[in-house]
Amino acid sequence: MRMIGMRMIGSGLAAVLILAGCAEERAETRLLDAMGEVSGNGPAAAYFEYGEPAWWNKLGVTVGSDKEPGRRWLPAVTSGSGDLVNAGTELPEATGVSPYAGDRAIAIGVAPNVAFRFDGGFKAEVVRAKLEGLGAKPRRIGDHDGLSFAPGADVSLAKLPVPVRGVTNQFNQVVVTDSTVATAPVIEPLVAALGGESSLAESPNHAAMGACLGDVAAATITAPQTPGAVALYGVGLRRPANLEERAVNVICVLPVPSAGSAVKKTFTTGLTAAAMSREGKTLGELTEEITHDEVRSGDHTVLRATLKLTDTTYVLLAAEMLRDAKLQSLADPTRPVDPLDSVNPGSTPGSP
Repeated sequence: MRMIGMRMIGSGLAAVLILAGCAEERAETRLLDAMGEVSGNGPAAAYFEYGEPAWWNKLGVTVGSDKEPGRRWLPAVTSGSGDLVNAGTELPEATGVSPYAGDRAIAIGVAPNVAFRFDGGFKAEVVRAKLEGLGAKPRRIGDHDGLSFAPGADVSLAKLPVPVRGVTNQFNQVVVTDSTVATAPVIEPLVAALGGESSLAESPNHAAMGACLGDVAAATITAPQTPGAVALYGVGLRRPANLEERAVNVICVLPVPSAGSAVKKTFTTGLTAAAMSREGKTLGELTEEITHDEVRSGDHTVLRATLKLTDTTYVLLAAEMLRDAKLQSLADPTRPVDPLDSVNPGSTPGSP
């Protein structure tokens, strides 16, 4: 299968022909496996965040360590924890849930319809005993026997059920199996995090994003909160073979069917070395190379940019750009232009 792409090195632009083998495109990835575990009809369609703490721990990257070369990769360990990102170090003692010691972490949904799923790294009997000790009561949740602190999303801020910094109502509803702990403020997103008749991986749009992102050990796939020319954004951190490798970020953009050409033009001419990113720096200062290509999946064509980062750049740069809406402004031609998001494409960073 042939894919025409654009390769960008520095601020220059040169056309290249990229050949992609069908075997590589069809290869199942751990990301797609994770997408197959959650419902495609619900909160995950709006927001899906994924991480593999076990992979990073295997490479020697552990939360709390300040040793190089693993320290710069630490942000990747917490991917998949959503807004529980700052609670993971205290949760094991309080609840028995160890987000950064498990095999996989998944967060889905946009507040208030959020849920969290942690696979592996815990003992079910310990988690149940700790939660019941904090006051959780048995409750039937979907097809599962679960535990509940409150009937709905509300909790008393004066006496939070789980005494961990950064946790309010995220543990209101909990399901514990032998391999999975899933939590949510309310029942509906929790049930979605445990699967459904149709999975997120079966959604053609999301399957295309999974194929585009490929072999990543941290990823986020999200739909824009306001309609525009882009249907889905995906960002990921490629799985490194070792910690000495350069970090590689992948950015995937799926245009709405009627806006493919416009989004492609905006994305390939906007996301270049001249684009502004974090702390007033250009992408050219934060990357060694930016490559554009396309990935076809079924009837969908996803635009992809691959960023090889410098050895001092934040390893989740693409995720940060998505969070700060920098990526959206560089990809969607219907978004208002922010003059701070780019510099003169004809200038060299640092020149007048």
